[in-house]
Amino acid sequence: MRPTVNVVLEDHTPRAGYAVRQVLERMLGWRVGILGPRAGALPSEAPLLYYGTHAPAGAFHVVPDGLLSDKGANIPDPAVGEHQGVPILFPVAGGALPYDLFSAAFFLLSRMEEYGDLPMDQHGRPSTAALHGARHGYLHRPLVDEWALQLAAQWALIDPRVPAPLRRYRQVFTIDLDNGFKYAGRPLWRTLGSAARDLLSGRSEELLERYRTLVGARPDPYDVYAHLAEVIPTCADRSVVFVLNAARGTWDHAVPIQHTAYADRLRGLKRWATVGIHPSYTSSTTLGRTAAEMGSLAKVLGTEVRVSRQHFLRMRIPDTYRELQAAGITEDHSMGLHDRIGFRAGTCTPYQWYDLLEERATDLEVHPFAVMDNTLRHKLQLSPADAMAHAAELVGRVRAVNGTFTGLWHESFLGDDRANGGWREAILNIIEQARP
Repeated sequence: MRPTVNVVLEDHTPRAGYAVRQVLERMLGWRVGILGPRAGALPSEAPLLYYGTHAPAGAFHVVPDGLLSDKGANIPDPAVGEHQGVPILFPVAGGALPYDLFSAAFFLLSRMEEYGDLPMDQHGRPSTAALHGARHGYLHRPLVDEWALQLAAQWALIDPRVPAPLRRYRQVFTIDLDNGFKYAGRPLWRTLGSAARDLLSGRSEELLERYRTLVGARPDPYDVYAHLAEVIPTCADRSVVFVLNAARGTWDHAVPIQHTAYADRLRGLKRWATVGIHPSYTSSTTLGRTAAEMGSLAKVLGTEVRVSRQHFLRMRIPDTYRELQAAGITEDHSMGLHDRIGFRAGTCTPYQWYDLLEERATDLEVHPFAVMDNTLRHKLQLSPADAMAHAAELVGRVRAVNGTFTGLWHESFLGDDRANGGWREAILNIIEQARP
């Protein structure tokens, strides 16, 4: 049974209740009893935290900044400070902590700033450089987790009955199948066209590789499924595979999931991984497309689809999350950065999505990731060796808070593809480094 702590909320708003539960229940693993300020005699059998301005003696006092009493998408630009070497937001005076931890956690987890007028890139994604964490240099830290542990440690100094945080380091392996196969499963006209381009461009090695693959003389370079099934379950606590199921378009290039060999590979994934949908490039702007893609994937798999990650990480908050919920998605894994490594929502712990415009916590669980292969190679332009070093630093930060390390990988990087020479070994090394 989880240990219990009690919390008095002087202003018991939906935001305050959400923030307290995310920090104390999800981050620290405790059971929380929430009380109003006029609850009569306060219980004494469990440690007491008071979130308000007038705390009773013996309570751990967190002074509110005011954000959690507000409503709507009034987006602050919080001040930044430091406490015990950790960056903090919403500094306040007079409490046991020199900052409003719950407002700070809410600001990052709710993604308040993404409701605003942030500049967008060519794919409709918020500019990373414009995010508060980038402007103030803390994107590389799982701050909400660090704050939660800071609260637990300082509260225990005031009240020795405060339980130890219930956290365990984990690794979650995730992979996006943007292609399925490199050569197999493509229409004849496309195969011939690609072969002609290889010939005209002098890419004789790729032309030979294509030919040998199609006549069965060698495996498809992206046919990594048997190898992953052997390696990944020994390194990760959980594995999740996201399947792109879309008509061919400028940004959607996957093999049709009905292709006999590919469908067989997808069904085989269910033996060791959770299989989810990778909603197509236009799904975030086309109502109903995600549900349709989920339906046909479920038919091929023979099982329901309940997890997702947006292709190109394209999503509009709150619209995309609302549509995912309406389609039956219970977990989304899109919360990460496309051009940097680190923690877009300031955490390495899954959390509930809060709908800021409806002012309510939802049942959709957001699973953040910390690093992506395409980012390491193409956006940061690192060598495989430097990529391993950067990833090792992130793994260390997640281990330090007993959090969940999640990487976003692709079959093109983990396959036997000469175009990605050295990267397969680098990514497998990162996964091994992150072993629990």
